[in-house]
Amino acid sequence: MKEIRRRGGALRTAGIFALGAAVGSVIALLYAPASGQVTRKRLVMRARNLKRAALRRLGQTGRALTTRAARVRDAATEWFAERVGHRNGRQTIRRPVRHAHAN
Repeated sequence: MKEIRRRGGALRTAGIFALGAAVGSVIALLYAPASGQVTRKRLVMRARNLKRAALRRLGQTGRALTTRAARVRDAATEWFAERVGHRNGRQTIRRPVRHAHAN
């Protein structure tokens, strides 16, 4: 049996979605507990608070990453110093000994 495809299916779906969003917006405005001006002020205040919180978190994350990067750098420096020696101006790399595993 052949499958019948409708033309404009995606466009129709997008149109129905936009219509539903518009109707929902109108209903929300009609049943809003405060005036538009008060609601806008509340939204602006909420956006500012969210921005402050996000910037605070970003700063905390940046400091934590800086601390961890320093720890990794120090550990890598130690690891490298333990495994690489200097002899007569030439570097030698000590490779770890690999042991044969018994099966």
